[in-house]
Amino acid sequence: MKISVIISNRNDVAMLSVTVRSALEELKPLGPDSGEVIICDNSDNETYKLIKGAIPSGYCRDGKVKIFRQSFPCLFTARETAAKNSSGDYILCLDSHMLCGRDMILDLVNFMDRHKDDPKLGFAHAPISWCHQHESRARHDRDMTRNELGPWGSAYDHEKKITWKGMPWICRRSWFLDNLNGYGALSQHHLSWGGGDMHIGIKPWLLGYENWAVPTSPGIHIGPFPKIDTITGEKDSAQVGKVGDGYKYRLWSDSGVGPHAVGFLVSCYVLGGEDMMRRNEATIKERFGRYINIPEWWERAKQFGKDEKAWLDAHKVMTFEQLLSNRPWDE
Repeated sequence: MKISVIISNRNDVAMLSVTVRSALEELKPLGPDSGEVIICDNSDNETYKLIKGAIPSGYCRDGKVKIFRQSFPCLFTARETAAKNSSGDYILCLDSHMLCGRDMILDLVNFMDRHKDDPKLGFAHAPISWCHQHESRARHDRDMTRNELGPWGSAYDHEKKITWKGMPWICRRSWFLDNLNGYGALSQHHLSWGGGDMHIGIKPWLLGYENWAVPTSPGIHIGPFPKIDTITGEKDSAQVGKVGDGYKYRLWSDSGVGPHAVGFLVSCYVLGGEDMMRRNEATIKERFGRYINIPEWWERAKQFGKDEKAWLDAHKVMTFEQLLSNRPWDE
């Protein structure tokens, strides 16, 4: 098996079906039996009953699509469960509400094959765009010049080292589970949504690996949609907005232990210690203050992250401060 597409699903049904179909179509250029789709569902019980009916049953029967159940909500643990149950040399991570760009999977696999002998290779990324945007708005990386959390940066028409980004990402399955230690503390403690992309995106650099941009068609993320996507009454939702009447494109609701964005506090502590938290305190308050009482959760975040921080301190080849100073993605 060349590649496994891993998907964590939280209360998506129709869009999960679209995502699976899109992935299956883009696996075809690799040849028959070269790819599979692995879903770890951590939806509420009522939604889970609908999942199998949304997935093409023939692909489930022949093992091309496999569904695993996780009884508690956590994006990070679900992705790791999908990865552990996959068979591919590579894993490609998608959200449960995405479209694969034309030849996106093929181009990512070809990149990994060409660099198969590079011991420093970490993640490779296709650009990402949003359904309501033109492809010119696609992005490959984060701009860390102003703060470590990094607002969206650029997309590239050539292979290039980049800082960090969210999915769609591809990597060696064994590298993700063994060398990178996956999502670490975020998965171990079943934490709520937020912080995971930064966490696994910066760790490779600290451990001596590199992230790359692959010029290919973007993965298209379905939602959030501006202006019309304005309602949610749930706590810890992925799209908290003003209470009122409006279209809600998906329901995540409770997504793990702690409030939304607690993962950013844990990630800051694991990656850069309390210094990183202090440097980014204003940015975190501005971005996530509506989700989380930062002083209240900071001490708990340190407890959540202490074991992985000890592991990372024992394995890293550079500190976070050295990463900021050396900027190896510019080499």
